[in-house]
Amino acid sequence: MTLDSFQPGLPQRWLPDETLFSLCSRYHVASGNKLPATTCSQLFGHPRHGCAHDFPARLDHFLGVAGGALGTAASIVEEHTLLPLYLRFASVEMVDATCNAAAQSSSGRLKFQLGLLTSRFRANHPLKACRACMQEDTLQHITPYWHREHQLPGVWICLRHGCWLQSSDLKATGVSRFGWLLPAPPQFLPSPTTSPRASVVQLARMVASLVAKPGLRLSALLMRQAVRVALADRGLLAGTAQRLRRVAAGEACAEFLRPLLDLEQMGQLPASSDEGYAEIARQLSARSAGVHPLRRLALAAWLFDDLEDLLARMEAISSSTDTTASAPASSAQLQDDPRRARLVALIASGVSTSAAAKEVGIDTTTGMVWAAAAGLATPRRPKALKGDLRGRLIALLRKGVTKEEAAAYGEVSLQTVTTLLRTEVGLHEAWRQAGFENARCHNRRVWARITAANPLSGVKAARMAEPAAYAWLYRNDRDWLAENTAKMVRAVRLSQARVDWDARDRQLAGQVRQTALQMLEMQGIRHVRLSQLFQRIPELKAKILRLDRMPLTRAAVFAVVNRASTGASSTCDPRLLAAPDKFSVARHGMTPFKNGGEGSDAT
Repeated sequence: MTLDSFQPGLPQRWLPDETLFSLCSRYHVASGNKLPATTCSQLFGHPRHGCAHDFPARLDHFLGVAGGALGTAASIVEEHTLLPLYLRFASVEMVDATCNAAAQSSSGRLKFQLGLLTSRFRANHPLKACRACMQEDTLQHITPYWHREHQLPGVWICLRHGCWLQSSDLKATGVSRFGWLLPAPPQFLPSPTTSPRASVVQLARMVASLVAKPGLRLSALLMRQAVRVALADRGLLAGTAQRLRRVAAGEACAEFLRPLLDLEQMGQLPASSDEGYAEIARQLSARSAGVHPLRRLALAAWLFDDLEDLLARMEAISSSTDTTASAPASSAQLQDDPRRARLVALIASGVSTSAAAKEVGIDTTTGMVWAAAAGLATPRRPKALKGDLRGRLIALLRKGVTKEEAAAYGEVSLQTVTTLLRTEVGLHEAWRQAGFENARCHNRRVWARITAANPLSGVKAARMAEPAAYAWLYRNDRDWLAENTAKMVRAVRLSQARVDWDARDRQLAGQVRQTALQMLEMQGIRHVRLSQLFQRIPELKAKILRLDRMPLTRAAVFAVVNRASTGASSTCDPRLLAAPDKFSVARHGMTPFKNGGEGSDAT
């Protein structure tokens, strides 16, 4: 199907900061299609895949329909979806895999690949809009539309107008899940009446600034080091070992994050001093791969003035590391033995290596080694390495072959190869780095092969199968190891995690009762349906199949919803919304809800 196959045509330009879902919703309204599936099939070649409001799918088909005016698949992912927030912390391989999935597969696969389905943050991002922006958009563009910045996780205020964003009760709640829609006042839930706190603004700016930098990738190692430096600047590291101050750091972190806890999606952030300390310690650990971006950015919003401050710290650390790594080994050695400095000065002035070595009281070979360490090439009188053999051995050593292999190839002694390494300027460092890279590639391949062949066995089993590869990677390439075992680690931890179901049950049951009271008394709703509870309590839908472990929540939901199914009067019976300890499942004979229903079944 091409653009000429249906009228009116797809919009051929993006509105400022518009999402892909918004542009497609504009087309749906203009086309007059009655069914969302018709629009989805026209644009994406499938009745449902492609209609998600957060992550894209089947972009190859969409671009075939739209032509070249709307950009490429990569530009759409980068500029008109929420994916960049998650890709800023991803490896190059993960970025490529994600972009390929966006071009061909469904959005559900993307959420699985990024680990969102197993994170404690919600994977279905709510649609959000600013009333002031909606009014301006209507005047300037005829229609309000969805701004990408407003949809970003962690952004709950409009940075342009400084006001709270309003959350839609559609799409993310499961209502109109496959529909196309534009912002309209009736679909929005009430926003907070208080002014946004500083931490809410700080996090929103951090998230928006990060996504606004195309192609940026943040190194987990540099970010950990930057966080440690920032903690030290605040006096939150103690002693010569620079250990984290448990109470002070935990309290400071929790205090900053506390205003964020009441926001949708943000309830998994630390709420106490102990949780704050655990969060900091986790992100300082070398095993911090797989940390949700909101956790990283929430900590960064606390410790840094803005994103530019964080990037400047990381750049300074990177430059310092590079300088230290590239500094010649002779700089420290020259201070250890004053004869080194004298030897280097003599050779630099034109004295032969043998004469300079004799002058300072060392043998000629040692003099050649010291000169090479100082970056001075010295003439040689080859004895064993004659003709082009020397050049061929140097080429081999620069590729990282072992000294034993080089000696066997040249049919020379191991000592000859060692002397060559130490006396050829820059050769030893090049050989060391090449050998390291060879070992890294080998051990990565071994580890990737064993984990791919046994994805459900867990890290411990893989480590027992390939102990040498694991040990090398743990000592020398820990970030890569942590990143590539993150899913295995999550699988093991999830099976062993201890969830406080009683506390979760009490909290969710309270939310159900409070929400029902508001709907019955303040909003004038006569009968509360289960779908309405889902819209206002997204967490309830995620737990609906686990109500066998949450009797108080199950009782509260049954009490509210059963009023509609039994034809109860509109007057709210206080017993239906009683405190948990006065409303038991056993007393009322509850049974689990049927899958897909909006009510409940009683025995």
